[in-house]
Amino acid sequence: MNPGGTFNYLRSRMGRPSKEEIISGDIVPLLFKLGWPMMVASILQTTYNIVDTVWLGRLPAPHNLDAVAALTLAWPFIMLMVAIEMGLGIAGIALISQNTGAKRYEEARRDAGQLYFIFILFSILLGAVGIFAAEPFLNLLTGGSPVVEPAVAYLQIIFLGFPVLITFAAFSFSLRAWGDTITPTVIMTVSVLINLALDPIFIFGLGPIPHMGIRGAAIATTLSRSVGLCIAMYMLSTKKVGLWVNLGHMKPDWDRIKKFFQIGIPATVARALDSTEFLVFAAALAYLPNHKDVMAAYGIGGRILGVCFVVMWGLGMALTTVVGQSLGAEKKERAEEAAKKGILVMMILMTSISLVLVLIRYQAFGFFIKDQPAVVQIGGEFLLILAIGAPFFAIFEAVSATLNGSGHTKQQLGISISRLWLLRIPLLFILAFYIGLHSTGAWLAIALSNVGSGILAYLVYKMGWWKKKIIDKSPHSPPSYTR
Repeated sequence: MNPGGTFNYLRSRMGRPSKEEIISGDIVPLLFKLGWPMMVASILQTTYNIVDTVWLGRLPAPHNLDAVAALTLAWPFIMLMVAIEMGLGIAGIALISQNTGAKRYEEARRDAGQLYFIFILFSILLGAVGIFAAEPFLNLLTGGSPVVEPAVAYLQIIFLGFPVLITFAAFSFSLRAWGDTITPTVIMTVSVLINLALDPIFIFGLGPIPHMGIRGAAIATTLSRSVGLCIAMYMLSTKKVGLWVNLGHMKPDWDRIKKFFQIGIPATVARALDSTEFLVFAAALAYLPNHKDVMAAYGIGGRILGVCFVVMWGLGMALTTVVGQSLGAEKKERAEEAAKKGILVMMILMTSISLVLVLIRYQAFGFFIKDQPAVVQIGGEFLLILAIGAPFFAIFEAVSATLNGSGHTKQQLGISISRLWLLRIPLLFILAFYIGLHSTGAWLAIALSNVGSGILAYLVYKMGWWKKKIIDKSPHSPPSYTR
């Protein structure tokens, strides 16, 4: 075997695709070429939560159960706050990718600059809201559950570092829309490795650092993310990335910001409603018998699915970039072909992954939490039932990625509301509480809502409304600033 030939082959298959390749290359290999760094990034993102869960699960019983349940309750609230800005990130991807496909690179930089401005401003505001709203909000939802106190302790530290989390998200969104999915992943890898080292130190204590439990997990996460942001800002300021921006690009351009909100508000509402639903769902579980076991199983199940479904997320983000740049380059047929092949590939992979999870479901849960057989049993049922809706969830994800890349976020909002609020939450209360199936009914509500929303998403895709691009035909006049 020729090592040099092998290296060149891997580089051609896994390296950064050229701008021309994104709008004219073979679609399925391109989706994996763009998607694998985002799959790794998604694994790394989930790893932050998994590392916390694993170490907290190794606290002495019953403290481990309380800590894992608190983490389960805390994360939907974090995602609710993140969702408000992430919807605007979807707008950034649509605008930057379509301007990049149209070879209007200065316009793409101006859009990226506005994305940074919006994210930094909102992260400060939302972080402050999160610090003060966490306790009363979680108490309202859970009726004063004992897990609220440790959940709030975790949340207050996370929200102090919220600007760090959100500013790095702007960096990642803009580069992925540009077609560089590798750089954010490399930086995130460094950050996760630091978190792996810091988590046990701050959770259990070492030397002068005291035992801090769930607070220590939050401190370790915030410190490791801060290192990642410092690396990203260095690369941005020294123009070591393709889509660099300067302070002039970040000066508010109100016409451009208006465009961000026109596209981003539906995506923001969709994500906020998604996160609210997950929070309501987790809070409803607190009213079931043996609710601590159920909530812990739900939280661990989410971590397992988060790792195993990263392939779907990576391919979805890649599909968003390909659709956006293809529409920007006036290649509607290619955008449609990308969407069709993306749906098929994601369905096959999602079904395969779900079958594997069903086979190892008890072992997977046993790895995350010790000496809690009830949690393992309930969690095994969780993975078994969710496999029913797996291929339909893949359709939902692929169509959502297509709509986001085209900038038609209102349609995505519609199918998202249908999935969670018209199907999942009503089914939860009917099956789990009214009929009395308890946790089994809750898991069936998730599976059946995925089936219904997958069918609806496919119908929206076939209607073809999404094939109209959203960037202006002529560039905006730049705001008044000195470069």
